[in-house]
Amino acid sequence: MSIGKRRPKPNRAQLRSIPDVSIEQGRAARQRARLVGFALIGLTVLATSAVVHGSGPPFVYRLGQRPEREIRVKVKEFRIRNQTKTSNLRQAAADQVPLVMINDPAPIKDLAERLDDLTVTIAKSQRFEDVDPSLVSTWHLKPEAYLDVKAATDTPQRRDNLHVQIAKAFEPLLDAGVLGPGALPRNEESSRTLSIRNVDQPDDEARIFPRERVVPERIVKPDGPVAKEFTAAFTPSRIGETLFQLVADRLEGRPTLTFDPEETARLRELARDAVPEWYDPYREGEVLVEQGQAIGEEQLILLRMEHDEAAAELTWADRLQRACGILALVSALFMLAGSYVGRNERLIAADLGRIATLCALVVVCVGAARLLAHQAWGSELIPVAVSGMVLAIAYNPGFGLMATFLLSMLTCMSLGTGIAHFLILMGGTAAAVLGLNDVRTRTKLIKVGATSAAVFLALTWAAGLWERQPVELVRADGFWRAGWGLMAGFLLGGSLPFLESAFGIVTGISLLELGDNTHPLLQELVRRAPGTHNHSITVGAIAEAAAERIGANSLLVRIGAYFHDIGKMLKPHYFIENQMGSGNRHAKLAPAMSTLIIIGHVKDGVDLGRQHHLPERIIDLIEQHHGTTLVEYFYHEANRRCGGDPDAAVVQESAFRYPGPKPQSKEAGILMMSDCVESASRTLSEPTPSRIEGLVRELIDKRLRDGQFDESGLTLREIAEIRDSLIKSLIGIYHGRVKYPEQRTA
Repeated sequence: MSIGKRRPKPNRAQLRSIPDVSIEQGRAARQRARLVGFALIGLTVLATSAVVHGSGPPFVYRLGQRPEREIRVKVKEFRIRNQTKTSNLRQAAADQVPLVMINDPAPIKDLAERLDDLTVTIAKSQRFEDVDPSLVSTWHLKPEAYLDVKAATDTPQRRDNLHVQIAKAFEPLLDAGVLGPGALPRNEESSRTLSIRNVDQPDDEARIFPRERVVPERIVKPDGPVAKEFTAAFTPSRIGETLFQLVADRLEGRPTLTFDPEETARLRELARDAVPEWYDPYREGEVLVEQGQAIGEEQLILLRMEHDEAAAELTWADRLQRACGILALVSALFMLAGSYVGRNERLIAADLGRIATLCALVVVCVGAARLLAHQAWGSELIPVAVSGMVLAIAYNPGFGLMATFLLSMLTCMSLGTGIAHFLILMGGTAAAVLGLNDVRTRTKLIKVGATSAAVFLALTWAAGLWERQPVELVRADGFWRAGWGLMAGFLLGGSLPFLESAFGIVTGISLLELGDNTHPLLQELVRRAPGTHNHSITVGAIAEAAAERIGANSLLVRIGAYFHDIGKMLKPHYFIENQMGSGNRHAKLAPAMSTLIIIGHVKDGVDLGRQHHLPERIIDLIEQHHGTTLVEYFYHEANRRCGGDPDAAVVQESAFRYPGPKPQSKEAGILMMSDCVESASRTLSEPTPSRIEGLVRELIDKRLRDGQFDESGLTLREIAEIRDSLIKSLIGIYHGRVKYPEQRTA
């Protein structure tokens, strides 16, 4: 604040109203943020519960698994389609369909007429020699047959009776027809029945005949059914036998039946379709898998069918009851996690962006685990392991362990697995999380993945032996999970830059890259402000030692110290470490103006950091390393100059303070202490250990009383340890050296 005319003092009402308004606004903002946070968590609980619930109870059985107890049918009844039996029944029905034959009876009618004419000719002849030789040759007529026919036609009445009997004898042949050579395909020659209809008849008038009833293709057997039917039409039977011998030789050349493959195929298809599906019934209480019996492929199908049937039989009341139970359990888990975050991770709890990211991560992780669990190789652990490792890097291993517990529980609930699976997920991921407290090389990620793989392997084998699973299954599961654990380390290493950008985190790897002297900002700092650069290097060294003393992120503090004063390079000669005997430029400036220049290096540093895409945690250290401390020299100088001027304005302390904020982390608090004590120690003419100790105590106590560490999370014990570490480090820097004879310099 510039020095000007004296301003009127605000009255008491104004002093009361202004704070009240700001307090109310702050309360309203915090209330809105709290409500939004609760809404996000509530939506996440609902979404997670929906994922865990899925479409119903999960299917928990696997091929080769040995159940601890026998598995029985839980539904009243369910049926499973027997494809083999259905196919056999349908093929049997198709085989029963007679072959469709088309009959043309004209050749048989012609044969009957010719046989009748032959009997008339024989009746008119006097002796065998009188018969036309061509007829004898055609019919293979023998004297014995001639005499039999002659005897049967010796009177007009007997001739008429024979005529009627011939017509009657040919009726079966006209109905059944004659099957000629090659009339049937080779694959159909074994058919037992034939469906025969005349060419001039509709389909519904077809007649069914047994295969042996049809006249054979070549020689008709004398004792066959056709011969017997033919002979039975005559009285006496001897004349029938004689005439059949004459007819049998002539039937071979008069086939009347033609096979109809299209109609046969159509009727067979109808027969197949008419056979319903065959289902094997299973009733409630029936044993599907015996205790200790390895589940085979057919049994797995049965179990899947029974599970689907049970899920389909669930009523809305059952589904609602299960959903309420899952919602209560998920809510309880989130309450436990929220309690941990509220107590131990207040920075996360106060950041809506981080809360939203974590909520989305939980839903995605559980959903991905449920999808991957349907595979036989057990890759559901990948989302859990990777998520736990990411959160351990992004925040801290403690938070990563809590998240691993939450995700492992939700995953096991979603998959319907037991305590053994939970211990495998939790143990293998925890082994990786505990090793991620300080990631400075990508090799460490691979080592962490290898450690996780070994733990996954050991726990899987132990759980398999405990549950008495087959050795082959346990061995395969163990190697699969070990492979996924190792892959999680590789995936994390490859995706680390993207994770740093998404979560706004900075790892040891990126910090080491930033700390390289080839960084443009550090090179520019060396060129423009070498004194500030040397100061930053020294601050980084003593701050790193102090951070290691209390278990803070020492690498972050050291790299942050390298950049904390980069804003000074824009006006380097206004800072005493860069003046190099050129004179103090503040001598000609008003204290207020000097203060603005001094304070401005923080804002300039933040702007430079963002222009060069420094991580937010580094920028936070730049912004917070002075907190809201007072620029004491120029404040007292302003008071001194105003002391003799009654018209001067009251010097307000707030105008000579850094804008802040105060340190928001332990690392920022360490950097503040290291920065101030290192700068002040340079002013000591005789930096003896006692003087250094007194200076450090005075400076740290002053900032402690000023409330600079109230929001940093540092305890009084930690501040005391940091102070002791800084004293030790500075004494080591300014230690006295023994002067040897003839030595001209110390």
